[in-house]
Amino acid sequence: MTHFRGNISVTNNGLSLIPAFSLNRPAAIFELSLGGERLSFDPEMRFALDGEPWSFILWWRYKLVKSKKFNLHVGAHPAYIFEHAMVEDENGNMVESMKVNRFFAGEISPSYSFNENNKITFLYLQGRSLGKSPTDINQFIALGTSHTNLRLSEKFFLNAKPQLFYLKMNEKDGYFASGSFLIGKKDFPISIGSIISKIIVSEIDVDNWIWNVSLVYSFNNEFVKRSNPIL
Repeated sequence: MTHFRGNISVTNNGLSLIPAFSLNRPAAIFELSLGGERLSFDPEMRFALDGEPWSFILWWRYKLVKSKKFNLHVGAHPAYIFEHAMVEDENGNMVESMKVNRFFAGEISPSYSFNENNKITFLYLQGRSLGKSPTDINQFIALGTSHTNLRLSEKFFLNAKPQLFYLKMNEKDGYFASGSFLIGKKDFPISIGSIISKIIVSEIDVDNWIWNVSLVYSFNNEFVKRSNPIL
């Protein structure tokens, strides 16, 4: 069984898993997944609404353990973060240019399901700069829960994923609380989502309170490989 699924969203405020890498202006985000039951390629491509690239994150993930209650996956990716910077041109003048910061990161993520719609999750991620960057090493540790298909009415449902996370960037670190929420209609591909993040204690220079609202289009296709083609 092979799958091809994803979410395409438009948001008023582009937020990142790591707050320091947020765009902080309207954005379009493409989150895709292609693969089988164990191995998948999960690229995330993000752009400002004016077409400028924001970040490309090219995840490869592998499910080491896959069971009804306990799951464990590992993953790794190269990432490209785009930003505007002042550089010196051939005449010695400072001009604005697009700069690309390259990173490599790996993650490990176990989860335990209490039932079909409720589980507890853990994520450890470590990234390293591949070039000259003010953020050479970062670590991200998150503990959260996931609650899906919470009934709002006969037609509408809520997904909620609150979490606490620790972030270390070079010599600075901080503790944060965040949550992602999605309201959708059964058998309808478009939903409304929101992300909220709040500093608990932090030395990292990011906004104390950030949030967004997104319009999300979701699709999910599965394909079965046949030994003989049907003509």
